[in-house]
Amino acid sequence: MKKQKVIILGNEQLDKQDSAAIHELQEGLHHLDQFPVYTPDLSWFEQRVAAEKQQIRKKLIRDVSIFLIIALIILTGIIVSLFQMPVVFIFLQLFSTIFIVYYTGACLLKKVRG
Repeated sequence: MKKQKVIILGNEQLDKQDSAAIHELQEGLHHLDQFPVYTPDLSWFEQRVAAEKQQIRKKLIRDVSIFLIIALIILTGIIVSLFQMPVVFIFLQLFSTIFIVYYTGACLLKKVRG
């Protein structure tokens, strides 16, 4: 166990240190009060919120558009392979099922081990 070194000061010396610390804190706080505080008006905040909402909406529309395009391409490929080459369609279905089972199993094993 460590021994702590404690310096015992007299009451007079403690009072001087306390009053010096209090004076120093008051001076620091007074110095901080000298800085001007700028608070933007309400319209500035409203403009920022409107701009952020518009940006989020544009991003959402872009993401949904990309999702729909990719989904249409995948569905078109699946439908074409189903009607033109049923063997390829069945192979793709088996491959995707095996991949999903393997990936899920690997993730679960990784989660259990880690």
